[in-house]
Amino acid sequence: MSVRGDWLLFKTKRSRLKQQVATGFLHPSRRTDHLDPDNFKHPDQVKVVPLEKARLITLTPGAATHQHVVIFHGGAYTVPATDSHRQWMEEIAGHMGAKATMLDFPLAPENTAKVTVPASLEAYAELRAEYPDDQFYWLGDSSGAGLALVLLQQLRAKQRPIPFATLLVSPWSDLAMRDPEIEKRRQADPELPLQAMRQVAANYAGNLVLDDPLVSPLNGDMNHLGHISLWYGATELLLPDHRKLADKLEQADGTQVDVHEMNNMLHDFLMWPDLPESKQVFNTIKKWLNQNGQ
Repeated sequence: MSVRGDWLLFKTKRSRLKQQVATGFLHPSRRTDHLDPDNFKHPDQVKVVPLEKARLITLTPGAATHQHVVIFHGGAYTVPATDSHRQWMEEIAGHMGAKATMLDFPLAPENTAKVTVPASLEAYAELRAEYPDDQFYWLGDSSGAGLALVLLQQLRAKQRPIPFATLLVSPWSDLAMRDPEIEKRRQADPELPLQAMRQVAANYAGNLVLDDPLVSPLNGDMNHLGHISLWYGATELLLPDHRKLADKLEQADGTQVDVHEMNNMLHDFLMWPDLPESKQVFNTIKKWLNQNGQ
């Protein structure tokens, strides 16, 4: 673990981060749009496509490219994309030379999985139709990573093309969170508020059971999902489920996975993009892009 990572863990353990996260999950703000083109360094390179239930925000690099990274943002299915997510887009477009699209999916509690999953599939189909020659890669964090895994399973089941590779950071893969080890870890995790997450999970599931693979992809079929790079922190409340997911992916047919359990790192550490550990994640994406050329 890096010195910066050590300091972040020390700082968060002595902060009110968990209370702030709980408030954000239970009372999400809709006042600020961090993906408004005016918030980007180069607003003229941003294209916004509003859809019936979702939105596509694409940041295009200066030079032409057929490489395209699609981002599914975290926030417990309730919180909109943040400044950090916009920074990821600018890192991908500005320093990697690829297009970066945020798939801005419908949020809870206004919507449930029965709306969010099909709307996200339709949005991705729209994006592929808009850029038919592009090579697509996916990046998801937390709930966005969980949604990305659901969508991979759906694309596979519908025999539609899956991305070249998918990178998942701290995926929320089981919204039931019934593993007894999770309850034991609730006090030690300085970031995730378990009770608030249970409420959010119920809101997002709607009239589906929490075990439904549309809600909890850990219970879905992991076969033939392509190349997945899985990253998570060892301090996380959700560590038991991350390890279960890693095991299932490693045992699946037609799925190639590399697993990175980061010592002492927080849940969704990529939200702090300047951490050396976060730079490792971005370097993985950059390596994929370089391997496949422009």
